[in-house]
Amino acid sequence: MDILIVSPTFIALQKFISQLQLIDNYGKNYARFQLAENEFDILISGYGGSIVSHWLNKAIQRKNYDLVIHIGRSFSLNHKSEIGSLVNVIDDYFGDIGFSIDSGFQSFFDFDLISKSEHPFHNGILENSSDYSEILTSFRKVSGMTCNTIPANLFQIGEIYIKNYPEVISSEGAAVLYACLESNTDLIQLSYVAGKLENATENLGIDDQEIDTITEVLENLLVKLYQFQLLKS
Repeated sequence: MDILIVSPTFIALQKFISQLQLIDNYGKNYARFQLAENEFDILISGYGGSIVSHWLNKAIQRKNYDLVIHIGRSFSLNHKSEIGSLVNVIDDYFGDIGFSIDSGFQSFFDFDLISKSEHPFHNGILENSSDYSEILTSFRKVSGMTCNTIPANLFQIGEIYIKNYPEVISSEGAAVLYACLESNTDLIQLSYVAGKLENATENLGIDDQEIDTITEVLENLLVKLYQFQLLKS
């Protein structure tokens, strides 16, 4: 199983990477590592949908990965997702691709510039069809929304929010999901809930709790994935 781990920043993975053996350096933000007997790649993608799309697409074109693991960051839009936990984002959508008009916001889908059913969309939503439910039972399943600009509060995106009533918002989740769906690459999308939307700018920094949580999750997840692969084979 050829796996690519994607994270917007090195800091979140620094503790995890510190225990790995470097096998091959593909570039400034992309390398192959080994943990125990298993090798996999890590891509530090940067923040924002356009930047992430660029680096992820380059990686996917370079190798035919069996699975991408995206460790993202998000902010909670309600009280259901626990702050400081990783959630399993099973669907996502581009919240702010469209036009601001006098009566509010209209998406490209609303103007029929893109069909809501055009692959890989389902009624304008991107759904992750990869089935790793057997090893992701400890993560809460949530719907996500992706915006280039994270708003100060839910009121500012009310018309966008009611489209699918997502639980978390990020700046790159849908971009990663779109790239994987278009390339027919399996995806596990785990997002660290850094704080509430209203306090987003107060929770931009990555603390030890986040680093430790991500490190533990990745260690356990990789063990389960390689065991899962052996069972399937």
